[in-house]
Amino acid sequence: MDIIANTFIVAQNQEGKMSAEGLVATPEQKSLHSECVGRGLLQSLGVGAITFTTSYFSQKYFTREIKGMKRSNIIISSTVFTVLAAYLTASTSMERCNKNFRKMVKENKK
Repeated sequence: MDIIANTFIVAQNQEGKMSAEGLVATPEQKSLHSECVGRGLLQSLGVGAITFTTSYFSQKYFTREIKGMKRSNIIISSTVFTVLAAYLTASTSMERCNKNFRKMVKENKK
């Protein structure tokens, strides 16, 4: 999970943006930020799994009497809804982690 979290951290380039402002993070702060990103990604993975399961079985149950409702339609719509929910969860958690990271570094500088 650390590899994936670090990939997201590097892609967002928060340290580069902060260094342009004269802010430098300590290794402890970087570690805390990495943990926060990892928790956020794990949370979005959990939300995705629960969302897919719930939407798939709900649609399957409520459309069992409808003629012409294909299983592939249920899978596709559940997948789209799952991707949207997981993306929004991950996006929100990344924003929160980056905001807290920036705040922590600024407070440490004072």
